[in-house]
Amino acid sequence: MKDRNEIVIVMEEQSYLAALFQAAFEKYEKKVAVVTISKDSVMRMQESASGLLVCTSMELLNKLTSVKILIDQAIKHNIPVFAMGNPEELEVMMASVPVQLIQQQYVRPINMGEMVEDICSKIEGIEKKAKKKILAVDDSGTMLRNVKNLLEDKYQVVLANSGATAIKYLTLNTPDLVLLDYEMPIVDGKQVMQMLREDEEFHSIPIIFLTGKNDAQTVMDVMQLKPDGYLLKTMEPEKLHQAIDEFFEKEE
Repeated sequence: MKDRNEIVIVMEEQSYLAALFQAAFEKYEKKVAVVTISKDSVMRMQESASGLLVCTSMELLNKLTSVKILIDQAIKHNIPVFAMGNPEELEVMMASVPVQLIQQQYVRPINMGEMVEDICSKIEGIEKKAKKKILAVDDSGTMLRNVKNLLEDKYQVVLANSGATAIKYLTLNTPDLVLLDYEMPIVDGKQVMQMLREDEEFHSIPIIFLTGKNDAQTVMDVMQLKPDGYLLKTMEPEKLHQAIDEFFEKEE
């Protein structure tokens, strides 16, 4: 999966600001790419950007048509757009770019640290809201960590190390998918699923079993419960990720 952890900053003047941005975003573990308006900047943004920051200047405003194309592409790929500049520059830009496409405008002079903190906070909030939420239930801490590491690039992954913990979580939260181990002590996967299916509030939550057993009897027992899927822990990580992606694509 592509790593969208890069802030693409568009500025026509490669000034001292570039180094300041680099240092400020690094504190939040964000990579920075400072680019000028070009086809390469569009490709860079589409491939790795988690946010687009347009730094206005007279030079940039001379390329407003290209700026609008870049912003349109960002919106198309669900990348939040921010703008920074003095009041006059921002006013000129907003005359050509619909204000609703801009997540936030920052008027210079401005505190760099506060601006970067605000951008990172807004991006984090957008990503959490946009990401599908998966509740992974397994009595193995190692397995839970593996699932989280594998899927958290694209999904918000919540962990529960027992069936009882999962039920407690579900009384207050509604995930988009439960990834459920079949064999667990005390409250096993079968019991968790039966509880959810018998409760009117939770019966529609999708459940995919993730188990280490693939013998005929286990498969038959699991499928009789009519889950939304059945995956093996021994699957290659990429194929497991692909199976989850395909499940959500079918749901849309």
